[in-house]
Amino acid sequence: MLSKVLSLLLFTFGTTSSFDPYSPGPFKTKYTSYSSLWNLGLSNDIDVWAPDTNEPLVSPIIYMVGGFGGLLPGSAYYTLLNRIASFGFTIVQPWMLGNNPVTNYQGVWLNDVMDWVEIHLQDKLENEEIGYGLVIDHDSKFLMSHSSGGHIVVEFLKHNCRDIKGQILFSPVDGFDPYGIVDIYAITPGQYLNYEIPSLILMCGLEALPGLDGLGNLVPPCAPEEKSNMRFFNAMAGNTWLVNATDYGHCDALEQSVIDIIQLSHFCSAAPKDADRDAYRSFVSGEVVSFIDFILGDEACQTGDYIQDPTLMPVSTTVLRKDSFLTHPSHCKQTHCKWQEDPFTKP
Repeated sequence: MLSKVLSLLLFTFGTTSSFDPYSPGPFKTKYTSYSSLWNLGLSNDIDVWAPDTNEPLVSPIIYMVGGFGGLLPGSAYYTLLNRIASFGFTIVQPWMLGNNPVTNYQGVWLNDVMDWVEIHLQDKLENEEIGYGLVIDHDSKFLMSHSSGGHIVVEFLKHNCRDIKGQILFSPVDGFDPYGIVDIYAITPGQYLNYEIPSLILMCGLEALPGLDGLGNLVPPCAPEEKSNMRFFNAMAGNTWLVNATDYGHCDALEQSVIDIIQLSHFCSAAPKDADRDAYRSFVSGEVVSFIDFILGDEACQTGDYIQDPTLMPVSTTVLRKDSFLTHPSHCKQTHCKWQEDPFTKP
């Protein structure tokens, strides 16, 4: 086993000069899923994307929590997650229908999913003859979320860091419901969270608009301004990037079948029908890949340009960045998470 791991560590899938995060990555991928009904100890169903290679590859793992507090299955994000996995990442999206919404939003259940994945997933993939050369690197874990899945990711990290190297909050929304009837929030405005971790926040310029205009507060936006992106940006104590794709809406990176339902129902605001959503999916996946490579230091530090230079991005964007007030300023190879019982305060 040691010789196999050493050979894996010598393998690299590209150089900085050929690094293009907005095109498909160098690996073929395979999708599979595991049901909680047929897998002892698995609390949620999980959808999995893995690089399918016979060449040696150490693969960081991304845990993705979808919209509606983790109720959306991975099929809603298939193209996006498949593109990310093609760069050598293993992606696990847990989801469940009919769970207790209060305990669900506390996020602690992610520990059970991670425990099962760390014990069983490698063998499961090998049994399905997926990724013979793949070794999942459970020491390089990242959390990703969409919409109110961001509330769950934040709550999870408020309980423990569990060696998470970074978080990607894609159009994050805080709170239990869009009307604010149930007073359950992960973030207290004006106060830092109790963990410090490198963070990428991806937002959309149209998502603070209601899907049905002219009805006042009857149909609130899918990402109300006071509960979404800047709320999360301001609460982060660590190095944080916020990238705003100004011409797109809250769900425009999902599968077209989901987008069609959203546009028909006007559930969320969306870009016009003729907008290039494939370019937007490429942008989102490219930002995720660039952020992780930058944090892990797998490529040269110039990969950080893809998360902070709008001129390199394939869609119109604006970028905000802030440095951690606890540690060093933003630069690559920042694989740390600091946690304490109480919220961080500036010295």
